[in-house]
Amino acid sequence: MADGMGEEVFISLGPDRAELYRWANDRLVQAIAEREGESGPAGAIYYGRVTKVDRALNVAFVEIGLEKPGMLPLKSHSRLAEGDGAIVQVKRGVHEEKGVRLSHGNPADRRLAPMVEGRKPPFLMVPPPALWESALKMLAPERIAAIHCDRRADLERVLAWCRTHSPELSAKAAHRPRRDWEPNDAAATEEIAAALQEEVALPTGGHLLFEPVRTLTAIDVNSGSASERRGDDRGGMGETALSVNLAAAQEIPIQLALRNLGGVIVIDFIDIENRGKRDRVVEALRESVIVDPAIDWVGNMSRLGLVELKRRRSGPTLAEMWKPSAP
Repeated sequence: MADGMGEEVFISLGPDRAELYRWANDRLVQAIAEREGESGPAGAIYYGRVTKVDRALNVAFVEIGLEKPGMLPLKSHSRLAEGDGAIVQVKRGVHEEKGVRLSHGNPADRRLAPMVEGRKPPFLMVPPPALWESALKMLAPERIAAIHCDRRADLERVLAWCRTHSPELSAKAAHRPRRDWEPNDAAATEEIAAALQEEVALPTGGHLLFEPVRTLTAIDVNSGSASERRGDDRGGMGETALSVNLAAAQEIPIQLALRNLGGVIVIDFIDIENRGKRDRVVEALRESVIVDPAIDWVGNMSRLGLVELKRRRSGPTLAEMWKPSAP
């Protein structure tokens, strides 16, 4: 592994399955797998047909050829009406029972304008990016020390993408066969298996419990054996709670990035009455989220020990990507 803050990315673009692994400080913080034909619609550009305009909600519903129409927030000056054609881009894929969320495409784009002439919507104009492309696009180039590509053909594809989307990464990409990867596949498999469990042990003796539900993800921080091992009385429990909470604040962003859990996240830290100590935990959490570019916002801690944060949804979860293949 690279020294300091440098992160390393390992990419294998096989004919049937593409994989990307990102390691930071000897920890796997991202693992992506995408089989041929499984890419979602996020990032795709369509020429859609407006089926309904709801002025009260200031949105239009646009048919783009998927099971349900997508929702397009309207601009203040928009004159879209039912039956109109519209160039739109999928900003967020299907989640739960909701349709995709759309944004306005750019009809002035020289690639797009000629494609709609004389054609009836809906139809696909620009296919969605692969998951590995979306992952690279989210990363801060200055934090990446190296990108290792399994095959020379993989390197050519990665370099072609870098030249267009992130030239700073071009000099960091090189061919390195998978058999020479370090950390190797066994290390990645071990970390993925651990991240597929609901419970995560902390080095302090406490643990985290991840409970994704339909509307949010709840994370419970528990002191577990930490308080038992130290034999804390009520006066000493504050220090135990602080140490477990600080360890949790460092671990949670890694777990969120690896598990790829999006939306609203609510963390139930161990109660701490001292406001200064509560602030230390939140500060540690905000420092730790640098490992996860998808985290947009971290709130303050309530007196009950609750902290909310918001993480962008970006593709399937780890559990969905690593589900067993159908026979």
